[in-house]
Amino acid sequence: MSKKISIGTVIGLMAITAAVTFVVTNNAALNIFNEKVRSVSEKEEFYNKLSETDSFARTYYVNNIDESNMLDDIIRGYINGLDDPYAVYYTADEYANMSPEYTGYRIGLGFAWEKDVSGYVRVTDVTAGSSAEEYGIKPGDIIMAVNNTNIISYPGGYSEAVKLFTSQEGTKVKLHIKRISEDGTASFLNADLISSRNDIISVTGRIKGNIGYIHITEFNATTPEQFSDVLGQLKEKGAEKYIFDVRDNGGGTIDSLTAVLEELLPPCEAARAFYKTTDEPLVVTVDEDYLSAPMTVLINNGTKGEAELFAYILRDEKSAVTVGKTSYGKGVLQETYKCSDGSAVKFSVASMQTKSRFNFTGIGIKPDYDVAQDAQIDPFKLSTTEQELYDLQLIKAYEVIENL
Repeated sequence: MSKKISIGTVIGLMAITAAVTFVVTNNAALNIFNEKVRSVSEKEEFYNKLSETDSFARTYYVNNIDESNMLDDIIRGYINGLDDPYAVYYTADEYANMSPEYTGYRIGLGFAWEKDVSGYVRVTDVTAGSSAEEYGIKPGDIIMAVNNTNIISYPGGYSEAVKLFTSQEGTKVKLHIKRISEDGTASFLNADLISSRNDIISVTGRIKGNIGYIHITEFNATTPEQFSDVLGQLKEKGAEKYIFDVRDNGGGTIDSLTAVLEELLPPCEAARAFYKTTDEPLVVTVDEDYLSAPMTVLINNGTKGEAELFAYILRDEKSAVTVGKTSYGKGVLQETYKCSDGSAVKFSVASMQTKSRFNFTGIGIKPDYDVAQDAQIDPFKLSTTEQELYDLQLIKAYEVIENL
């Protein structure tokens, strides 16, 4: 049975609806306005405090103020204030001398280094095909002088001296090197090296029985092509099961990771990246032919970012078994922005989530099989035979994959 509603009632309901709509809309607008006012107020307070401090310093500070250093330190302090462990400020000189990240190559003399306890430079690794390798530079060599100037007394200090190791392509650099032999005797040599482009080999592989082993050091621009080549070679050799080793893999780019996953997964939405400035998440999708085979993934505390995603996605989508130690816990992406004066800032811009909506920032990925490694052993400095004898995590991965 239908009920009649008077015109007065209808008009009353319309008025109430309009009033409610006005209140809701007005409140939303008011909230936005208040947020804007708060933002403007906070900015005004920030700049006023900076101006006040600057006024005190210029009026009473006893020494001269280096304007350039002052500005750099102000921006550096701002970036540090973001409380982002991955945020960095690069001066114009630092940014100009940086090699682009994850391009698949590095510009430099062709070796990795660290500061030795003596204050000099210790070579830790040498790039194949580089000027350093051609000259016979070896891991363990101690670089004592650059361009005839002692490292310790180098103008600007250690950090200025090592900048020459990644100088522009074609730059000639002279090194004075100390080498300690196995019997403890020291020898000295001079090396005239030339900075050049050195391609990074980020993917290597081998086969044992029907098990393919693939080591990925980072996800850079050339990693997908290298991965495809190595995977194809192992397939041709009869690989039916796979171990993917991303231990000490510091990450890379989402594009590279996605291209590698396209070799391994069926169509799926593997992960999402949520940005502050957009409601549209970055969707990592895969839709190419894929590898249908049992898999294990080796991880450790040095497994970061995109490498962690790689391990977690394979566990989600392919039931891959993880072996090793809990990963680092870096589930955020960074972008670098160049300033008008040539300097640059880098900070986190997105939070990554797996298909199961898990963000591993600060947590890491706990492996299915927790296997400690001998602290004295660096598995990537061992020969293949030595790895299979002493690399406890790899030994466990072989044991697991054989039973899958």
